[in-house]
Amino acid sequence: MIAATTLDEFSVHFDPVGSWSLVALVALLLAAVLVAVPPDRTRAGGRRLTALVSLRLLAFLALVLCLVRPTIVSVRKSRQASVVIVLADASESMTVPDGPDGRSRWDEMRSALAAASPAAEELSRSGDFEIVSWLFDRELRPLEAAGTRPLVPGDWQRGESHGETALGSALEDAVRDVAGRTVAGVFVLSDGAHHAYAPRDVPPQAAARRIGEAGVPLWSVTFGRQRGGGQGRDASVTSLAVGETVYLRNMLEVVGRVRLEGLAGREAQVTLLAEDDDGRMVQVNTTRVASSGEAIDEPVRLEWTPQSLGERKVTLRVEPQDGEVVLSNNELSTFVQVVDGGLRVLYVEGAPRVEQRFLRRVLAASPDMQVDFQWIDSTRRDRWPVDIGRTLTADFDVFLVGDLDSTALRPDDLDTILAKVRGGAGIGMLGGFHAFEAGGWGSSRLGPLLPFEPDRLARQPFDQPIRAGLHLEGPLRMLPDPRFGGVSILRLGRDGADPRTAWESLPALDGANDLGRLKPTAKPLAVTADGRPLLVAQEYGAGRVLAFAADSTWRWVMQGEAEAHRRFWRQMVLWLARQDGTESDTLWVRPAQRRIAPGTPLPFDAGLATAADEAPRDVSIEAHVVSPSGARRPVRLARSGDGYAGVVADCVEAGDWTIVVTASRANAAAQERSARFTVARQDVELANPWSNPLLMRQIAESTPGGVRTPEDLPGTFRDIATRPAEFEALEQWSATPWDTWPMFLLLAGALCTEWFLRKRWGLV
Repeated sequence: MIAATTLDEFSVHFDPVGSWSLVALVALLLAAVLVAVPPDRTRAGGRRLTALVSLRLLAFLALVLCLVRPTIVSVRKSRQASVVIVLADASESMTVPDGPDGRSRWDEMRSALAAASPAAEELSRSGDFEIVSWLFDRELRPLEAAGTRPLVPGDWQRGESHGETALGSALEDAVRDVAGRTVAGVFVLSDGAHHAYAPRDVPPQAAARRIGEAGVPLWSVTFGRQRGGGQGRDASVTSLAVGETVYLRNMLEVVGRVRLEGLAGREAQVTLLAEDDDGRMVQVNTTRVASSGEAIDEPVRLEWTPQSLGERKVTLRVEPQDGEVVLSNNELSTFVQVVDGGLRVLYVEGAPRVEQRFLRRVLAASPDMQVDFQWIDSTRRDRWPVDIGRTLTADFDVFLVGDLDSTALRPDDLDTILAKVRGGAGIGMLGGFHAFEAGGWGSSRLGPLLPFEPDRLARQPFDQPIRAGLHLEGPLRMLPDPRFGGVSILRLGRDGADPRTAWESLPALDGANDLGRLKPTAKPLAVTADGRPLLVAQEYGAGRVLAFAADSTWRWVMQGEAEAHRRFWRQMVLWLARQDGTESDTLWVRPAQRRIAPGTPLPFDAGLATAADEAPRDVSIEAHVVSPSGARRPVRLARSGDGYAGVVADCVEAGDWTIVVTASRANAAAQERSARFTVARQDVELANPWSNPLLMRQIAESTPGGVRTPEDLPGTFRDIATRPAEFEALEQWSATPWDTWPMFLLLAGALCTEWFLRKRWGLV
C-alpha cells in the first residue's frame, strides 16, 4: 500500500435529548426563569450582581450543553492506492482461430493488452492505483508478463486446468485476494464461454452481482464470434439411457440422442458397442442418422441381446466426420448388469386391490425375480374364460393367483398350470372375496393340487352380498404353527431368534378366507391365535403349493413394517420355487450412477445379505476405488440401515473407474464384489467453443461498469486515472465533554458558588 499524503479532519456532532424541539423548549424555559427571577438589585449591585448573573448563565450554558450532547471527532486519513483487477481468460477455447486473418482469440487479447499497456503503466506510476493481473481457466493464477510490458502474457500454453473456464470462481477469488482494500474496477477479458464442473461452477452473474453491490465497476471485453469458425462441424452423442439390469438373452433397448452441427445434407453412422467376455468392445448394432440442417438432437434407438452374464460396458458412438475438430464428444458409455433369468413369476389377479399393488412392488424390487402381471377384469365376465395359453408357453417358476374366480380361465389353461406344478413349478393361492372355495377353485381343474377339500356349497356369487360364513372376521394375529412353522417363509427375526416373537409384533390382519377342511397331506404353517389356518402348504408332484388366506399384509407397510412385508413375500416365492435353502451369502455394491462428470462425487451402497435374507452382524466390509490408471485408494464406509454407504470423491481422471468391496466374516472365506462407473471424456471447452457476448454483457451490466471493445481499453484506464484519490482512516479520536466529570463539576460548582455567595452577602 502506497501512502501519498495525510489529511486531518475535525468535526462536531450533536445528539440532542429527545429532539431539537425539546431542547429548544427547555432552553427557553430556563432563559425565562433567568430573566424573570434575577438577583435582588436593591441589595446587591455592581460586582456582586455581575458575579451572580455570570454564575447563573454559566450553569445555564452547561445544562444546555448536556442536553445537546456534543461529540468532537478528529480523523487523520492517508491517501491509499486503489486496486485495479485485470482477469485474462487462458482456457483452451481462447485458442479458437476465429479472429481477423485467422488469428486466435488469445492473440487478439494479447494485442488489446499491448495497446492498453502504456495507459496502464501511467496509471500505476501515479501512485494512486495498483494493477493486479491474473490468468484464469479452471483455476486462478498470476499473469506472468512476457517482456517489459506487465499486462501482456506470453504464448498460450496447455496446462492441467485448461479444459474448463470457471469465470464466476475466478471473479470471487480475485476479489477475495484484495479483501480490505479499495477496488477501483475489474477488467474481464474473455470469450464468455463459461464451462466448469463443481465445485468451480459458480455462476458468473452471481459473482458479478456481488461486485456490483459493493459499488465496484466491472468492464467486460469479449473476444471471438458467436459461431466459432474453428468448429464448424461437430457430431456428438448428447444423451444415453439404458436400464441398469437386463436378463440374460433378453432384448435390451438403448436410447440416445445424437446432435449433428454443420453437417447439413449428410448422414452419420451411429454404432452400439458392448463389452464381451474378454473385455473388448464389439459392435452389436448400427443405424444411420440424417442431419436436418439444424443443430437439433436426433433420437436413436438400438437393441442388443446379451449372451453372457456379468457387468457389461455399453457405448453409443457416432462416427467422426470430415473436418470435425472435437472427437471427445462422439461417444457416451455406461454399464449394465446382465443377470440370469432368475425366478419368473406369473401373477394373475382379478381385482385391482391394494394388496396386489404392494405385492407387485415388492417382487419388482427383487433383481432376481421377473414378474409378469395379468389382470383379468371381473366386470367383463362376458368375455370369460380368458385365453392365457400364449402366456403359459413361457417357463414360469411360480404362479400366483389372486382374488379371481376359477371360471375366469379356460380349463385347458388350468390343465397347463397343473402340469407345470406337477413338473416342479410352485403355485400360491391368495386370499380374496372370490378366492379358494368362494371362487370354486376346489372343484376346478386345479382342485387336485389344493390343500383343502372342495365344498360346492361355499360359492360366492357375483353382484351379491359377501357371505360372512366364508371368511374369518378380523383383526387376526398371524402366528407360526408350533408343528410346521419353522419353514423359511416365516423367518423374520435374526438367526437363532424365536420367529414367534417377530410375528407377534406385526400389525393384525383385517380378516381372511375360511379355508374349510384341510386335506390330510396339508401342513398349516401359520395360524390365528385360536388355531385357524392362514398359511397352508402341500406338495404336489415335484412342485409346491401354498394357500394364503389373508389379503391385508399391506397394512404392515403402512405401519412401519415394510422390511417384514418384503421378506415374507420374497421368502414365499423362493419357497415355492424350491430355492429357500440354496441361497448363499451375497455381497453387493450399487453405485448411484454409472456415468458422472469429472470431479462429481459418487455415492454408493454396499452390504452382505445372508441366506436368511438379512444383514449379518459379524461382518467387516471395506471398499477401495481403482482409477483408470490403476491407482488404488480406500473409500470410507459408514453404516446405513442394514448396509453401508460411501462416497467416491475426486474422480477427475476420465475413463472407467472400479469400486471394489471386500467382506470378511469369522470362519468364512472373504468375498469381493466390484462395480464400474465411467467419468465422461468431454472437452467442454472445444465441444461448444462459441463466444458468449450475452453473458459478458450480463456480468458488466450488473455493476456500474459496462461493455467495452478492445479499442476502448486505453481510454478506460485513463478514465480511472481522473478519479479523486481514495483516503483510508489511520487514526481516529473522539470526545464527549457532556458526560465527563469536569462538566458535572462545572455545573455543580456554578450552582453551589452562586448559592454560597448569596448566603454570604445576606441575599438569602
